[in-house]
Amino acid sequence: MRPPTGHAPAREGITMVVVRVTNSEATVEPLGALVRAQLWRSSFGRLKRGGDLRVATPDVRLQLGDLVTVIGPPAELTRVVAWIGDAIGERIDRDRSELEMRRIFVSNREVAGRALRELDLPGRFGAVATRLRRGDVDFVPDDGTIVELGDRVRVLANRATIGDVTRFLGDSYRALSEIDVLTFSVGCALGLALGLVPIPLPGGLSLRLGLAGGPLIVALLLGHLERTGPVLWTLPFSANLTLRQLGLILFLAGVGTRAGYDFVRYLASGGGLLVFVAGAGMTLSAAALTLWAGATLLDLPFGTLAGTLGGLQTQPAVLGFALEQTEDESPNVGYATVYPVAMIAKVLLGQILLAIMR
Repeated sequence: MRPPTGHAPAREGITMVVVRVTNSEATVEPLGALVRAQLWRSSFGRLKRGGDLRVATPDVRLQLGDLVTVIGPPAELTRVVAWIGDAIGERIDRDRSELEMRRIFVSNREVAGRALRELDLPGRFGAVATRLRRGDVDFVPDDGTIVELGDRVRVLANRATIGDVTRFLGDSYRALSEIDVLTFSVGCALGLALGLVPIPLPGGLSLRLGLAGGPLIVALLLGHLERTGPVLWTLPFSANLTLRQLGLILFLAGVGTRAGYDFVRYLASGGGLLVFVAGAGMTLSAAALTLWAGATLLDLPFGTLAGTLGGLQTQPAVLGFALEQTEDESPNVGYATVYPVAMIAKVLLGQILLAIMR
């Protein structure tokens, strides 16, 4: 999963506080400019001025005495409140006479793959996105956050326009279960074609990325692009998870059925046991060194470190185990960071070793 701009890790939690504006500096610029200038990882929801309750859109200028709701991680809220004014106990967020908060699924393919600034919810509907949930991670979005299929965006808008926002984002479970077969097939075909292209090296050697490296490179490029005009390259989050689990099962089943018999036969031979012990020792040593360096020198959390180890060994089984143990998305971050380099290196180094041995 791509870490979005303005990402607030789920373990920090997202909460809300009502602030009374007492700092005159907070009235100089619009809210959007304040957020960018102060580098706040927070969003603003309702604004109460006198008896009027409105949406705190980025173009609104605060006034002394205004009440405004601020959403974000607790540590960030402390910093925002200290700069704007004082936290109070009045719950203006419970007044739903004019404004409505709704969590909406992103299922419209015309919306997915675009930044919130392109969608311009404040300009189109007078609405603001206060939170975004992707998978099991909640975070506060900003203007640069790219929305993806399956995201659940918490939107605050006037009662008259909240229905329009819902239709604009999609909010369809059925649409989320569909996969664009055309873009999926084109991506696979481009990856396979790239894997067959020979890469010339000095000495008359040539290497190929193969059926694993080619699709991986193309997937990274298309995932970075998100979309090309009307063509959306990404999958819905739920479909992505399903394909990931199915791929892991097929991978383990394929390895077991193809290598199981030869493995037992080779292990029973004279030198098989020695090779097995040597291979196990090398694997365990590399794993222990990775875990030690990541925990001691880089101070990585366990989830990220476990995912990094799985990526280094190009082992989706390790990633699956790490995801079950941590119950969050941190292993995916470590795995996705290391896996592409490890996979390409193994594909190329294997061909180089074969060429040298020949």
